[in-house]
Amino acid sequence: MELAKYKACICEGAAEAAIIDILVDNDLLIFTREEMLEEQVIRGRNAKNFEAEKNMLYCLENVLKTYSAKGFEFRALR
Repeated sequence: MELAKYKACICEGAAEAAIIDILVDNDLLIFTREEMLEEQVIRGRNAKNFEAEKNMLYCLENVLKTYSAKGFEFRALR
């Protein structure tokens, strides 16, 4: 079985996140920290909300790349 390139490791509480951190740091899982999304444990309670947020960010990133490739410039809003 081949896993996806990046893995989202979502934990509800600090204790669970700490355990995953220990396991990852000691190479006791089937993936490395470098393979983890944002290279860290993501704290959250709802996987559906996480998925929706990441999908929206992915779409926004692709839109910005497309417009940048066409010569548009973006400036940060204050």
